[in-house]
Amino acid sequence: MQKNKEAIVWGITPPGAFLEEKLQEMGLDVNDFAARIGYTPKTVNEILKGKCSITIEVAHSLDYATGIPVSFWLNAQKGYEEELMRLQVKEAVKNQAGWRKFFPIGELNPRTWIKDFNNKEDGVSPILKFFGVASPKAWENYYYKNRLKVAFRISLAETEDPYAASVWMRRGEILADEIKMEKQNDKKVRSAIKKAMPQFVELAKNDVAAWEDLRRKKALPKPKVGEDFIDDGMHKLQELGAKLGIKVLYAQNFKSAPIHGMARWYKDIPVIQLHDRFKDRNAFWFTFFHELGHIVLHGKKDIFIKNVYYGNKNQQKDDEANAFAQKYMVQAGLEV
Repeated sequence: MQKNKEAIVWGITPPGAFLEEKLQEMGLDVNDFAARIGYTPKTVNEILKGKCSITIEVAHSLDYATGIPVSFWLNAQKGYEEELMRLQVKEAVKNQAGWRKFFPIGELNPRTWIKDFNNKEDGVSPILKFFGVASPKAWENYYYKNRLKVAFRISLAETEDPYAASVWMRRGEILADEIKMEKQNDKKVRSAIKKAMPQFVELAKNDVAAWEDLRRKKALPKPKVGEDFIDDGMHKLQELGAKLGIKVLYAQNFKSAPIHGMARWYKDIPVIQLHDRFKDRNAFWFTFFHELGHIVLHGKKDIFIKNVYYGNKNQQKDDEANAFAQKYMVQAGLEV
């Protein structure tokens, strides 16, 4: 017999309530029924009160004694435990409601990144599901403290707004998972990128020219608040990256975490994530080349976040990525 922790929970019907009705119908008391199924009266009382789980063994005994099939008792027990757990989680989440306030609520509201984000009864669970973690404590351990730092040499505790930065980073992971691509060999990818640099340069040159033409015509795109934005030039860059084994992603940043770009290896695939609405197209391309420089020049275990201060770590690598970007901006005839 497995014993549950005693709990008083309103609105939940333990399987024992069904058994109690059946005993009344059969005209049996606890002692008589205990003798029939081979258990003690104490155990039967615990089943009736929901303090003792109905196992497969017990369900078979109840089947023989009551004529109610095994499946009924097991399903009743399962439903009871699921409802009990749901209420326990709901109560725990209610106690953690303050955690939600640390995130950029105002900027997240119009976005569709987090399903059911504005749930008035439970504003925490949608955020936990978005991050794929079980609790605020688990989020803290992964993004704010140890796990991310151990795996990727960066802790978001070192950023100015770790909550907004973590949302932006997680959005990139979700977008990356939506793009099907085989795992990449880092040496082959870097070699392919180097060979394709003239294509990137030509694309950058043509894209900036097209952007400036739109500016002169006062026809620049105006992304709506909260919508994911990608224009023709950004799409072409995404396609070229995919041919080389790179996932290029776009996600709007946050005012408290104005991240322009990020480079990382995610699930053995190089990922470049960019802010999706640069006002200056030259800045867009410099940021892309900067992040591409990290992929070409640096290791797979680093995460590089541009335009968010997280100490003086990786300064040399950042300088190298800047030099890489400057080189190809000059080749494209673009302002640095």
